[in-house]
Amino acid sequence: METDTSVEVGVGRDRLERLRRALGDLLDQEFAPTRGHLTALLGTCLFAPSILTFWVVNGVIDFSTAFVVGAVATPGGLAVRLLAYVLLVPTFLALRAGYHLARPSHRRAVLSGSCPPTRFLSLDWFSVGILATGLPLALQTLGPWLGMNLVFLLGVFVLPRPLPERAARRVTLAAIALGMALFVYARYGGVLAGVAPLPDPASVVGPVATLRLTDATTERLFRAFNSVLVGPALVAAVGFAMNRLLTRPELTGLPLVRHTLPRRDPASVVLPSAALGTLFYLAVVFLATGRVVLLP
Repeated sequence: METDTSVEVGVGRDRLERLRRALGDLLDQEFAPTRGHLTALLGTCLFAPSILTFWVVNGVIDFSTAFVVGAVATPGGLAVRLLAYVLLVPTFLALRAGYHLARPSHRRAVLSGSCPPTRFLSLDWFSVGILATGLPLALQTLGPWLGMNLVFLLGVFVLPRPLPERAARRVTLAAIALGMALFVYARYGGVLAGVAPLPDPASVVGPVATLRLTDATTERLFRAFNSVLVGPALVAAVGFAMNRLLTRPELTGLPLVRHTLPRRDPASVVLPSAALGTLFYLAVVFLATGRVVLLP
């Protein structure tokens, strides 16, 4: 009897040891640097912790910029855009997961614990649709935009070309600072004059402060950007232009500025991401307000 009992104990210990080794091998596989289901999920295939960092940082930058440039006109519009931003990451992840799982080769790779080496959607450009649809509201005060971009054009892309690298970098940084200061002064100088001894912007920079789009033109542009059939194409075109301009070496070579810029993506990533992001935002508007515009 004692022999039988010792044999059973030995068999039990052997089974426990094999179970422990199997569990250890499974965990090693799942958390391997290049393979494993958890690695595939957390390694930007379906999700990545960096997405949450992007969501917070990008949200603060985007919405503060939207306030400054005037892309949000009413508290109701702000509330809808905030709701869309809260739903942004879950929707993006669902679309990306659906894309991978709908393709047989990608599905086999994901279910076997590896991530397909492809990039279909970019959260950078998917999120553009939430605030780019308010761009016509910001552009109603057209003068400050034209003045700022003229300074950027000359100071970032034209004047630094014949200069040595260090001098060119200083000119570029000075142009960025001057362009932003010109925009704020031309756009808000009248308000600031009430609390600071500033001259009237119209008397200093002339049309840069006074040139505006009419309300009717702004309304037509706003309806176009927020229409289901035209808006996604317009926002995609804006995203494509931003991708080409913001990733030029004149800007990416600046030590501080380059950390705030997106990476250059191919048109096959930028265009569908921006278009789908716009459709997502318009769907949120419809669910929140019951309003939808098919054609401008």
